[in-house]
Amino acid sequence: MSSGNASAAWEVDIFENFKSVFNVSFVGTLELGRQDRGEPAPYGVKAEGKHTRLVIAYLEEDRVPRRYLRIDPQPNGTVTITNLSPRVPIRMEQGPLVKPDGQLTLPPPLTLLIEHRAVRVQPSSASAANLQSLPDSTMAPFQHVSLSGNISSIIGKGEENVTGVVRWLQAAMGVLQSAAGSSDFFQRAARAVVDLVGLDSCRVLLREQGAWRMQALQTAEGVPRLGDAQGSRHILDKILQEKRTFWELPSANFTASLMGVKALVAAPILSPQGDVIGVLYGDRSSKSDGLRPITHIEALLVELLASGVAAGLARVEQEQAALRAQVTFQQYFTPRLSRRLADNPELLDPRDEEVSVLFCDIRAFSRITERLGTKRTVNWIGDVLGVLSECVMREEGTLVDYVGDELMAIWGAPDEQPDHARRACRAGLDMLAQLPALNQRWQTELSEPIRVGIGINSGVASVGNIGSHIKFKYGPRGTIVNVASRVQGANKFWKTSLLVTGSTHAQLDGAFGSRRLGAVRVVNIAEPVTLHEVVPPGLAPWPKLERDYEAALAHFEKQEFRETVRVLGNLLPDYPDDGPTFVLMARAVQCLVDEPETFDPVWSLPGK
Repeated sequence: MSSGNASAAWEVDIFENFKSVFNVSFVGTLELGRQDRGEPAPYGVKAEGKHTRLVIAYLEEDRVPRRYLRIDPQPNGTVTITNLSPRVPIRMEQGPLVKPDGQLTLPPPLTLLIEHRAVRVQPSSASAANLQSLPDSTMAPFQHVSLSGNISSIIGKGEENVTGVVRWLQAAMGVLQSAAGSSDFFQRAARAVVDLVGLDSCRVLLREQGAWRMQALQTAEGVPRLGDAQGSRHILDKILQEKRTFWELPSANFTASLMGVKALVAAPILSPQGDVIGVLYGDRSSKSDGLRPITHIEALLVELLASGVAAGLARVEQEQAALRAQVTFQQYFTPRLSRRLADNPELLDPRDEEVSVLFCDIRAFSRITERLGTKRTVNWIGDVLGVLSECVMREEGTLVDYVGDELMAIWGAPDEQPDHARRACRAGLDMLAQLPALNQRWQTELSEPIRVGIGINSGVASVGNIGSHIKFKYGPRGTIVNVASRVQGANKFWKTSLLVTGSTHAQLDGAFGSRRLGAVRVVNIAEPVTLHEVVPPGLAPWPKLERDYEAALAHFEKQEFRETVRVLGNLLPDYPDDGPTFVLMARAVQCLVDEPETFDPVWSLPGK
């Protein structure tokens, strides 16, 4: 038997109890039969060698043979029906039986009767002859629509006609204004199509991963509910291609008493980008008084409802996107700023800003983690970083990243903060103030106090998404970031906890206790960096320590090394644990011993 015209597309429509339940397009040979073990349930389609197999009945429907019949479209436009069963004949709506093991060639369209099902076979072009469409493509959500006249000029001058249309629109608006995120949104839309257009059923189909999935089905009163009917594949394909509303007029080729469904209408549901993401698909059956075809204005109303569904879905997507953005932003920003950024994401666009960058490092991390073990380390570091992060948030800062035992934050972007340097310093001092409580919680397990080193630098940085399109991470780039990291590391050499650069200190306006420690060279940074130590407020002996240390530093920078040693020697009995005093003392003594040929007051730090 010929395999048929390989280039011609054909359609098979399946009806159960006078209702359309399935449609498939095929090229070549199509075999129909009962479900075999391991096969999909009706109406599963699969390729088998040179032909396509369509499961037409469930496994337990033993009156339908497993391999029942074969449909072979012929090059001359006829169709050959081959009965593959040696026992069960094939009945047809019109025409003779196809006897067991028999064969019959007839012109299309053909209607085969298989138990309570009717199978209509026709070329795809046959349904196209009865297909009508609205002249314009459906508008995507939020697109502007230009009107050429008012409603009277569109539908006529009769007040009664206008009133009817307005009532229609009022009923439609009730659906369109319902919450698109509600569980019954699709059911409401389908019900509106059935009620307002006077159809027997309506399905909401969504396009997911290249396949149509039914989301809702509504039927008119007295109409039996269908299974997972997909509708006409030909019409769905046309909608995908042309993004217009289509409706099918009654065909004279089939008897209304058997086929029932004769009038179809389908309107696309579009995304804001204009892609087809779904379809409102309705049908109308013939009644005892005949079949009323779909009218142009009914097609317009279905399109209106489909556009309402599209707008509702778009609103939900916008809200969900905003929520996802806000959840993402809350990983880095305060709730107030997160809401602002969700509403105005352009604030995150890359730009140069004056900011203050803070690095905070947890000391002795490796030694502590070895003592705690993996599980308790996770709990401990989570507790510490959580407390430190809250200090950032209290000062309206932006959390940039956690890198192992280190936290990075900025102030001054994306929200403008003229006092960014003072905020960063307050956050750093707040971190130091939280250490006693943390130590109390963990002292029995750590056997040593938790210590941190904090470095802050201020200047112009390029701020924006420093992550990728896959993983968002907001933060700064530039030399000031590297300097801030090196300043944090400098605490190890000065035996301090909180150091800031001269550019940060210049913006503090005496708001904090501080002292100038001197200039240093840090790794991979050419220019010297002036460092200042910032201390918690209310430190009782601080004014004397600040005054005398800076006096000693001034002697040192003038190469007055003996005077430097004398001033620092007087400080040490009162401040035996002051790291900067010991460092400057050691440098001055070294200069007295070695008498350098060329003196440079800038200290080159021995590491990061």
